[in-house]
Amino acid sequence: MKGTKARLIYSASKLDFKETVELVKRSASTGGIDLEIVDADRVTSDDEKRFLDDIRVIPPQIRGQVKSGGGRTLPISGTTQLNRSIPILIIYDGPRPIDVYPKDLMGVKYDLSSAFESALPSEALGIEHNIITILASKPEMLGPGLQLVHREFETGSGVIDMVFKNAEGLSLIVEVKENADQETVGQVLKQSNGFKDMTSSAVIRRAIVALRTSGNVRAACKDSGIELYLLSADKLT
Repeated sequence: MKGTKARLIYSASKLDFKETVELVKRSASTGGIDLEIVDADRVTSDDEKRFLDDIRVIPPQIRGQVKSGGGRTLPISGTTQLNRSIPILIIYDGPRPIDVYPKDLMGVKYDLSSAFESALPSEALGIEHNIITILASKPEMLGPGLQLVHREFETGSGVIDMVFKNAEGLSLIVEVKENADQETVGQVLKQSNGFKDMTSSAVIRRAIVALRTSGNVRAACKDSGIELYLLSADKLT
């Protein structure tokens, strides 16, 4: 694990976390990391703001998604408060926060034990990451003249996987999913509203790129003005 110190925030009253906490303590000790343990039940409002600011200052390409929602339980709650229902580990290089766990990065879930791994998981970076890599290198799959301008763009209403622009300055926001469902449609609508508020963009394209869909996604996308792309392998011989 990179860093010189770490802060573990968890509710000491919840015995379910005992095994996780002991793992973090042992791993930090082995790695020579100075570990501070904070009882989430005793966190003041000033402390909470400081911890939230520490999490948010970490670059999006490192912290990934840290806001709870869509079935995920992550460090920042759906109401943008500190999630006190789970253990949270913030990594620092001196006073500077450099990483946080748990997180969802490019479709891969990283728990607290991942902080002490010397390399990324052997399953590479997940299907969604691989789709993003393809789109980044071949943006013409989504239309002519597109250029990637952002990855993991934080809108305040969720993190957009990719943002493209064409020569006329029209933005295209893209959500990448292994399986797109109707919840994905709502997610994209919420993110696009956040994107418009942050960038003052009046006109944007919205798209979902997935391997497969479930539910009535095609109709929902059509009704919502969202482009839907499915990646497939066509047998030619």
